[in-house]
Formats: sequence, C-alpha cells, structure tokens
Amino acid sequence: MSVGLQHALEALYGRERRRDKHDLIGITALLEAMGDPHRAFRSVHVAGTNGKGSVCALIERALRAAGLRTGLFTSPHLVDFRERIRVSGRWADEAALAQCLEGIGARPEGRDRTFFEVCTALAFATFAAQAVELAVVEVGLGGRLDCTNVITPEVTVITSIGLDHTEILGDTLAAIAGEKAGIIKPGVPVVLGAMPDEARRVIERVARERGAPLHLRGVAPAAAPAGSSPRPVLDLNRRTALAALDALASRGVPLPPQAVAEGLAAARWPGRLEPCPREPRLWWDGAHNPSGMGRLVDLWAGPSAPPRPSVVVLGLSVDKDADQVLRVLRGAFPQARLIATRSRSERALAPEALAARAAAAGFDVETLPDVPLAVARGLERAGEGIVLLTGSLFAVGEAMEAYGGAPGELL
Repeated sequence: MSVGLQHALEALYGRERRRDKHDLIGITALLEAMGDPHRAFRSVHVAGTNGKGSVCALIERALRAAGLRTGLFTSPHLVDFRERIRVSGRWADEAALAQCLEGIGARPEGRDRTFFEVCTALAFATFAAQAVELAVVEVGLGGRLDCTNVITPEVTVITSIGLDHTEILGDTLAAIAGEKAGIIKPGVPVVLGAMPDEARRVIERVARERGAPLHLRGVAPAAAPAGSSPRPVLDLNRRTALAALDALASRGVPLPPQAVAEGLAAARWPGRLEPCPREPRLWWDGAHNPSGMGRLVDLWAGPSAPPRPSVVVLGLSVDKDADQVLRVLRGAFPQARLIATRSRSERALAPEALAARAAAAGFDVETLPDVPLAVARGLERAGEGIVLLTGSLFAVGEAMEAYGGAPGELL
C-alpha cells in the first residue's frame, strides 16, 4: 500500500469510536451526496455475535463460483486495509480507493464521519463503480444503528447471538438480539443460525411483525467435490450459508447446485482456527468473546483438530469479558501455560492486568509486551508442542505480519 493512502487511512483510525451517538443520519447524507451507490447492486446483509465473517466468505465464494460478479465487505482487516473491500475475491484497487477517499473528505457530508462510516461509503462506492451484481455485506457492530443498515438486501442473515459489546448493545441476550434484528426488512427473508432460545424468540417476533419469511439452518449440507479437505472452522457455519443461498435462489438468483458445492469447498476465511503456514506448531483463531471461545474449544475437541496446546498466547480488548474467556480456556486446556500480551490496538488490555486475571483463574502465566515476542516465547516454551494464539483478530494480524499467512490480494 502506498505511503499516501496509508497516511490517509491512519488519519481515519482515530475516529473509530470518537462519537457516543450512533445513528444512520451521517452515513445516509454522505451516500446521498455520492449518488446513493448502495442502490446500484443487490446484497446479502449478515449480522451476528460470532461467525458472520465466515458466513460472508462462504456465501460470497459460492456466488462467485456460480458466475456472479460479487462484492465482499467485512471487518476488521488482519494486515492490509484493502482486505475489507473485495470485488470477485480481489481487494479494492489502491488508486481508486485513494481517489474515493479524497472525494469523501472534500464533501461537506464527509466531514466528522466515523472511521466505519467512511469505510462503508468506500465499499459501496467501489461496488457501484465495479458493476457488482451481488454484494455480501457484514454488519460492523450490532445491526439496527450500524451504518451498513442503509441497504435493502435480498436476504438477511443473523448467525448467532452472544454477550459482546454490552456497553453499546445491552447486557442481555434479548437486548442484543433486538439490536441485531434491526437489520430485518419488511418482506425480506431472514436466515437464523444457532442461538439461545431467548434470543431466537426476539428475532422471530421481529420477523413476524415485519412480514419477513423465516429460514432456519436446517438445510442438508451439499456434498463437497471429491478430494476436498475438511475445514472444521468453515463447517461450523456451512448450514447457515447454505440456508442463505437457498433463500437467494428463491429470490431468483441463479445458483447451480454443483457451483455452490464447489464454491463452498473453495472458501477461505483466514485467521480462524488455522495453522501458520511457516510455523506448523503455531495455530491462531480470532475468538474474542466467551461464546466465540466456546466455539473454539468445541472445534478443538473435534476429530480434525491438532493436539491440545501446551501454550496459549492471549490478548484481549478492554471491553471483553476476560474472566469468562479465561474460565473457558482453563476448562479446555488446564495444563497449558498462558502468555498474556497485547496487540497494538488502543483498546487492548494491558498484559499485566490480563495476567493477574489469568493467575486468579488458575493459569501458570507470564507476560510479554507485544504479539511477536509473546509468540516467539510460546514456541520456545512449547518445544514440539502446539501454541495457540487467540483473543483478538488484531493480535492474529500482527502474528501474520511476523510469521506469514496474511489473506493477500485474492481470496
């Protein structure tokens, strides 16, 4: 990425959570000034506490295999900002991004916009300019007041509900479900993944009130092409993606079954329960809340998982439930040594504070000030054993910078 674009993006990062007020007024005005690019393509809108990025990747790859020109908007990125905005699997053109960013900054409606509002406008403008036929759009935070909620999709997906971002979304499953159900549109099919009954009831009620047909995950998995390798972290969300594709087909999107099967088998979503390509002892997963960590340890108990880690490298944000995350990890990996660290994110929890909580949870723990040092120490301590890095996608991205495995230009 050029120095100029990098500096322009860095100027935006400080705006990420600068405002306490969340609404759609600013993004609506900005998009209107840009010619409403979000109305130029069809879309799938995906929300959820966990799994939404993986489901987005699965849906987009199947659509691409079926011959559609696709857009994919996800967050956060792991190493390169351009990972967030992809057309037909390839990240956005750097010169076009820079030009669009400059145009946003020159408009009165572009002033004082948050980081994610600008990201969203960049994505929608890119999709319109590149004649995308169908974009898969991941919600950034919540749903009802998330700035992606200006689209009227062909299908809405809510992958899961758990306790996360409680300071913004509410501290009960029902409250969080209500916020995520805010993306449901009248008459638009809504697909639900696995979630607690308390949350499901809220979403089902909203769907009934808005006349949105309900599709559940109970779709038989399509057969993968012969010779394809199992991908446990993708299989977790496969049925949700298939239900969404089934709903899209009912809306007239041409989706040949063989193309869908091939696309799902080819889908990649880096940073989720996978080994580092250069160091096979190092595995990473971006789980960052108790429900996500629960999914991680469930997958680790599966037949395709590696041996249990002898070292866990953990970095968390200050707004996460560290005590519950540590309880889940301690229950799954009681013999593991824990190394507390932090990413470069300004929201990262200090390693010393995390270590104190880890010690209280019963872990043998030490601290290191950054991710590369912590991973190197973990590999040293593990010997021939496995090191698991988890707790933050930011931390996973920093490990990728040091050890390889970044998503790259083409998914």
